[in-house]
Amino acid sequence: IFCGKCSSVLATVPSGGEHEGSALLALGCVDDASIPEALALHWQEAFEERCLESVASWWSAVPGPGSGTRTRTLRGGCACGGCKFEAVCQEGLQTQHCYCKLCRRLSGSVGQTWIPALDKDFRWTSDETLKLVRTSGHGQRHMCTRCGGVLTIVYDSQPDEIWPVAGALDDESLPEDIGGELSRAIHICCSMMQPWYRLPLDDLPRLRFPG
Repeated sequence: IFCGKCSSVLATVPSGGEHEGSALLALGCVDDASIPEALALHWQEAFEERCLESVASWWSAVPGPGSGTRTRTLRGGCACGGCKFEAVCQEGLQTQHCYCKLCRRLSGSVGQTWIPALDKDFRWTSDETLKLVRTSGHGQRHMCTRCGGVLTIVYDSQPDEIWPVAGALDDESLPEDIGGELSRAIHICCSMMQPWYRLPLDDLPRLRFPG
């Protein structure tokens, strides 16, 4: 379930299994103030990880020694297939994990991860349902008008760059050892992070605001 106007992810309705007939809320859209502090702290400790075989490799990857020198072509797209892209990342990959309220709402999760590429090294291979939407005072996002998927962010201050969202990447276009090709990884907007989430002890830089 997502908003037809802004594409914020609100919930999922399972079609089978133990939660059939229920609506599972997307916590990224839940107001922080509505979660009691004691419950948020409890959730930091007591949670069940599911579908571990589907965990994205970039979520926990950290740069390895001497990494960040290879050129990598990434491919991705939306859930329905109406929008697809290719991005060539020069001299290593970068990941930026953002926990701002907008990234949380548009993903329905704790945040979104972005990978920068030069605009000249990025192209749409399918744009049947593509739309560029103004989502903030400082940037726009490419979205699919059919499935609501968020695909990129384009900052007004960086007209020569485009940032594909890592969640839209095809797994097969990623390196097996993504840490070996990471030149930089960082957590940003940590001051806006939801209280039920705790950052991993990964020694990556952390910024309270965008950077």
